[in-house]
Amino acid sequence: MKKKKVQVELPLSIYLLLEEIAEASGWTMQEVMAQTIKAGLPPSLGKVPEDFHDGLLALNKMGDRDLLRVVEGELEVTGKHSSDFKLLRKTYALRLLKWRGHPVPPPFEALVS
Repeated sequence: MKKKKVQVELPLSIYLLLEEIAEASGWTMQEVMAQTIKAGLPPSLGKVPEDFHDGLLALNKMGDRDLLRVVEGELEVTGKHSSDFKLLRKTYALRLLKWRGHPVPPPFEALVS
């Protein structure tokens, strides 16, 4: 796996927490930071057909309320789209909301787990 070295300034409180986790787990600080970033990344489109990428990535520009409207089916996409795209769109919107720190409404938990 290729690697890229980056330099990041962190608040001391976050650094100390990461350091504590590294010591407790026996992992290196680099491993803890990489895992933390990986777990906190926004949803990936790696397994989504490329034809859908632009439509899904456009959701990143939406505010949280509009994303919730997408999830609830109140804000439909215009034009002709497959039912697969509509479900992917709802799922991606849910994952964005979760990534932004919002709880996932119970009826939709199965879509993001």
